[in-house]
Amino acid sequence: MKRPLYHTAIVAPFLALLLPLTSVAAPLQTAASPRGTLLRGGAEIFPFGIYHTSWIGERYGDERTQDLLAIHDNSLGILQTPLDPTSRQSDFTLLDDAARRDMGVMAELYLPSLGTLIDHMKNHPAIISWQIGDDFNVTTSKNYCPPELLKERHKLALAHDPNHVTYASGGSAPVARYRSFKDYQGCVNMIGIQCYPVDNKPDFPDELMLELCFQLLKSRVSEVEGSGIVPIANLQSFSWSKKGVFPTPSESRNMLYGALAAGVKGVLYYTYYDGTPIKGHVTLNQQAPALWDEIGRQAKEISQLAPFLLKGTRRALPSNAEHVHVFLWEKDAKKILVVFNTERNASTDLHTVIPDSAGQTLAALFADRPTGLELKGGILRGRIRPEEVHVYSVSESAQPHPLEPQPPNNNSSKSRH
Repeated sequence: MKRPLYHTAIVAPFLALLLPLTSVAAPLQTAASPRGTLLRGGAEIFPFGIYHTSWIGERYGDERTQDLLAIHDNSLGILQTPLDPTSRQSDFTLLDDAARRDMGVMAELYLPSLGTLIDHMKNHPAIISWQIGDDFNVTTSKNYCPPELLKERHKLALAHDPNHVTYASGGSAPVARYRSFKDYQGCVNMIGIQCYPVDNKPDFPDELMLELCFQLLKSRVSEVEGSGIVPIANLQSFSWSKKGVFPTPSESRNMLYGALAAGVKGVLYYTYYDGTPIKGHVTLNQQAPALWDEIGRQAKEISQLAPFLLKGTRRALPSNAEHVHVFLWEKDAKKILVVFNTERNASTDLHTVIPDSAGQTLAALFADRPTGLELKGGILRGRIRPEEVHVYSVSESAQPHPLEPQPPNNNSSKSRH
């Protein structure tokens, strides 16, 4: 991710507002590949970003611009936010600021004016997508869209702008009121799969919430596999109540790698701002600074892993423990092994066969992250603690294969969205 040229905490926000607009190229076309990945300018990207529900409390203008800077400085390359430049000139300013920083914007639109709003913004280089539905598959929601209605919106958006994809976010909790994504094939280009388990009972009992999140994401991704729809994980970065019960850093990382193992091709956190004052603050970086720091670390890890996530082959491997999951990604003779434990309280002694790994060893891929598993004689063994995620390169020596450099992650709701 490109970093801003300024770095002084006091003056940086004001300098950012004074920077002259850069001359930007024509808008980059976005499309969904047949393999269910997002293309921008013809290149596959793994979008990694966050929501900003500005309509709550009318957080637009300079305040949202400052939030954009904070999101950029935390290495996130995508902002999902409401846009209506027919009512607010500052929305074009936001798009300009995003383009200047190589960020992409997924536009949430006032649906009765869908075509008009698309026409106003479709030539802006920051635009990634048009949101045409939220909670669209939740049959008890006022936002519920039967497939025919979502397809109608999808066709309308493409008629006004065939050069950008459509996006809709749907529910995935383990309840019957959530309609299968299979019913929506051909109705939208990208689907956000909501998974907000922390402090969300009874749908997600505490002890099982990480395991349920992984299993639900895996099930929902399977519903769109082979359809060309891009599955995007909507992961929790908010508190359901004013008590301030946010995901812990370890819970957040576990949910992220569970989503990757499930096969998602992008991640949007919900949310940076939702208007709920917690601890006297309304933005995530101040409400839950440890979680915000963790998400920034994740962004850097995703940047390194993206070539494997987009172009590699992913397969689940056997595990001797029900809630310890082992996944292998392979690309160009390079291998990445991910092991994560969804147990909340219990450590697990792992002893499992890794196929075709005789003579190979592990090397931790990221500094200051959990480690300690060993691959010897084709057997993966060691202790993994509750909620831990281990990420290794697998090679003939203890030295990790260098990963391909990844361009900046720019091309890259809760049910109460």
